Amino acid sequence: MYMQGLRQSRNILIQLTIATLLVLILGTYFSDLLRMIYFSNQQTTAGYAINGLIVALFLLALIRMVVLLISYDREEQALSHFQTNLNQNRQDLLEFVSPSSMIAIRVEMLESMRQQRTEIHHQALAATLVAHESTRTALIRFIHNIMILCGVLGTIISLSIALLGASTLLEQAVSSTGMGMVIHGMSTALSTTMTAVICYLFITYFFSALQNLQTRILGRIEQLTTTRLMPLYQVTEEAITGHALDLVREAHLLVQSLNEKVNAFDLQSINESIEKTAAQGRLQHEEMLGQLRVLSALLKDGFRLPKD
Repeated sequence: MYMQGLRQSRNILIQLTIATLLVLILGTYFSDLLRMIYFSNQQTTAGYAINGLIVALFLLALIRMVVLLISYDREEQALSHFQTNLNQNRQDLLEFVSPSSMIAIRVEMLESMRQQRTEIHHQALAATLVAHESTRTALIRFIHNIMILCGVLGTIISLSIALLGASTLLEQAVSSTGMGMVIHGMSTALSTTMTAVICYLFITYFFSALQNLQTRILGRIEQLTTTRLMPLYQVTEEAITGHALDLVREAHLLVQSLNEKVNAFDLQSINESIEKTAAQGRLQHEEMLGQLRVLSALLKDGFRLPKD
């Protein structure tokens, strides 16, 4: 069942935190080697500039990724509350659901279209939502695409520096500057390539996880829209006909129930009881009339009234 257990966005955030800590621990453990690769034999600022550019792009993508993961964690919470409201048949489906969540916006949009008596095109709503969410990952996608190219650029520049040093070395029989430039170029090529590859692999894994999470959330929203929301908000001839058939079916069942209850009564016994009650009423009426005649005669005798 969806949303059971730990949310996927939280899982990815935990993995990202663990991976970052692991990289920091490994960097600390191999600090001497990294210091030699990145800071030794640096005769120009090319290595610092290229590696700094790669790391800056990587951190920018990482920050954007964390922001999106936190946002999707809230979306998963909203979907969980909304699913609970549906299962419990609550009057307010958006109870405990964030008004800014995608599912709340979808429900409000469907409600607005129903009030305006507008036909609901589910495909258009889904395409609009996918397009909007794609723009949120545009920056990460751009950095992911150019990350490895930055490493290639650093390698080319570093090899050019090495070739320049080799040219100087060939022109002069003894040239410490030329040899230093060669070593610097090769070292810079290694550092930029290694930085770009590590950052690229890191971003690739978590960007793929983010895309899977995004697809999962959007798919869940469209599934709820198709199976639960469209029957509530979509007004079509088929829906009206189906509703009318349901009403006719319920009315037929009600008539059958009434007939069964009527047939369950013993009509003959009821008629006999009514006749018996009527006979008793007539006897009581006649007795009352006789008593009234006797009372009338006594009154006339007592007051010496003339008799008819």
